[in-house]
Parts: sequence; structure tokens; C-alpha cells
Amino acid sequence: MNSEVKHITLFLLIASIVGFLAFSLETSKLNNITETRISGNRLLTENDYLEFARISKIDASSDISISIIRDRLDKHPYIEKVDVLVVERGLAEIKIFEKKMDAILLEENNQFLISDMAEIIPFIPATKNIDLPVIVANKNKDIQLFRSAINNNKLLCALQIITTAKLYDNTLYENISEINLTDKQNVALYLSEIESPIYFGLEDEIEKTVYLSKIFKHIKGNKISKYIDYIDLRYNQFVYLGLDEKLTKDKGRI
Repeated sequence: MNSEVKHITLFLLIASIVGFLAFSLETSKLNNITETRISGNRLLTENDYLEFARISKIDASSDISISIIRDRLDKHPYIEKVDVLVVERGLAEIKIFEKKMDAILLEENNQFLISDMAEIIPFIPATKNIDLPVIVANKNKDIQLFRSAINNNKLLCALQIITTAKLYDNTLYENISEINLTDKQNVALYLSEIESPIYFGLEDEIEKTVYLSKIFKHIKGNKISKYIDYIDLRYNQFVYLGLDEKLTKDKGRI
């Protein structure tokens, strides 16, 4: 019994010492940062992130520590997680893990991003390396910064179309240019290789996206996109193709 008590006491003593040393290193002047290096950034430049964290210009008198850098960058809307490590005295290596984005959202004069977790995020004008489907929506009280997009049924519908296409048919996903939600009774999809609108309605968007994948492959394979005026998926188990009059001159191709 005495042996167990001694082991527990020794463990607590070691844990206390380690905790004290960690705290001391975190707050010590020796841990002050005078130079930074960022990696993992894609959406914004290194300087954009440094300016946000107010550490673009620092020196020995700036009193910047690991915890300060981490706390400031954690508040950036594009950042999911950040790791900070002092690799040598005064030099901090900052590893940024950006949120994955699913779509750009246009709401009248406002522009947002929607993450893969359906979070509505402010769009920063300096954003680069971004090629995402655009969702166009009317102004709505459900569209609020840092709220979930799934609070709005039509936004949820658009995101399910995007996610289904990404998982089921990446070629279809990469062709999605716009999802228009401005019609109260309908969701309209536009593909980069088919100029005509594709009408989804307001339900069963997952199944309809799978149907669309098969239709899209048929249209591409037969090179008939120029003959299509619209694709209508609003009616369960039926697909309607609106055909251009030019098609009558080229019978039998569909």
C-alpha cells in the first residue's frame, strides 16, 4: 500500500513539474517571437493571415508568444485549426489548416462562402485559388454569418446536389457552375457544358442528381447538348427534355 502511495505521489510531482515548465516556457521572454513562417495556406496569402493576426511586423519588443499567435489566428473565419511551433529561438513555424469550402453564396449584394460543414462564412475579396459552384439566393433571414446553411431548406437542397455530385460523379460536380434558388417553387441548375437550365423542383434532389449524372453522360457521349432547351426533373420517375427545333433535322441521335 505504501508503495502505491509513493508511486501516486511521484506521478503527481512529475506532472506538476512538467506543467510548471510548460507554463514557464509559454510565458517566458525566451519564447517571444521575432520571425514567423506560415505553411498550409491556400485561400489567402501568408501576409493576409499575418496582417489579420497583427503580426506582419514584429521584433524583439513586440512581446508576441505562441499562445498569442494561436489565439489570434484561431479567430480567422477561414481557419479550422492552427499549430504553432518554435523551431529555433525567435522563429515560429505556423501550420494553418483551412476550412474546406463547398460553394460561393450570392445573396443580392452580399457574398459568402459555405464550408463543407454548411457554415456560412464571410467572403474575403483577396481570396484566391477558389473554383466552386455558385449558389444564387434571394435575401433571407436564415442566411446569417457563422450560422448553418441547413437552416434554409433551399440552401440545404443546393448543398445536397453539390455533395451528391461530388460523391457520385466528379465530372458532373466539376461542371456545376450555378444553382439558382430565386424561384420560390423551383431550383435551377446550370452546368458549364450545357447552357440550358436543369429544373430540380424542391424535393428528392439526391435521387435526381443521380439521374442527372446518367443523362449528362448520355448528352456528352452523343454530343447533343446544343439541341437541348431544358432538362426537367421536377416530376418523380420522369425526365422531360425540352428540344430545340434544330433537332428535327438530325433525327435519331437521342
